Amino acid sequence: MGHGIAQLFAQAGFQVTLNDVSLKILDRAVSRIQDSLPRLVNHGIISPEDADEVPGRITTTTDLDEAVLNTDYIIEAVVEDLEAKSNLLGMVDEKCPAHAIITSTTSTYCVRDMAGALKRPERFLVTHFWNPPYLIPIVEVMPGDATSPEVVETTYKLLEAVGKNPAMVNKDVPGFVGNRLQHALRREAISIVAQGIASPEDVDLIAKLSFGLRLPVVGPLETVDLGGLDLTQAIQTYLLPDLDCSSEPLQLIQDKVAKGELGAKSGKGFYDWPPGRFEEVIRRRDETLIELVILLKKFGLIE
Repeated sequence: MGHGIAQLFAQAGFQVTLNDVSLKILDRAVSRIQDSLPRLVNHGIISPEDADEVPGRITTTTDLDEAVLNTDYIIEAVVEDLEAKSNLLGMVDEKCPAHAIITSTTSTYCVRDMAGALKRPERFLVTHFWNPPYLIPIVEVMPGDATSPEVVETTYKLLEAVGKNPAMVNKDVPGFVGNRLQHALRREAISIVAQGIASPEDVDLIAKLSFGLRLPVVGPLETVDLGGLDLTQAIQTYLLPDLDCSSEPLQLIQDKVAKGELGAKSGKGFYDWPPGRFEEVIRRRDETLIELVILLKKFGLIE
């Protein structure tokens, strides 16, 4: 996520400093950025000349002081661990200029969970990018109770300047909007597999080629309006009592994690992941996303 966000801002002409704990990680990040640029050129997203200039706008360092010394805008993208994020945000708050805006691209945590680590919480908010951040158009913006309106306004303008569509989350809630929707779907998908209703392959096929296919064009609430709220009421009256409503990870997930079946990183999850499959799925995902974004822009559905 971090290197993808760095790439996004560098593509937009900004000077970026990318910070991590080791040169090896930073070298790998730069390599991934360089690998992705030809694909964007091939699809006409950026010109060859602009692609050549992107790596030169990115400076890498393992020194946090150096990284934040003269910066104006900081995006934290470390591991999804509240203690790790809070510790880093506290150090950044002490070391960066007083005018700098600090954001977290956490996928889960509330602003209030992290803001306590900062002496100046008024300059802190969440900007939730989606992976890959240089392709997915949306960024969820979630301020906390102490976040100043000026910080929110500046964040909106900056995101628009790099070609994103910022969307406001009005309340400081776990998971924001996107992940609340996404994990409600995942919970039911896992439950369906656990109950033997359908295989992982068929659950994914149905999701991708039914409602998933139309989501980029017609959202869930537009779909409710199109079909009629009375129809949704009738369906939900019959269906909702049968849907999963677990308030903790389903047993199937807990069992797989206990067995070390963590997905692509371990070679097995709901699917088997032999060598090369991960790279092929990511390539297919990114190629399709590029074409989809081009199409959505063509029809005026995104800026």
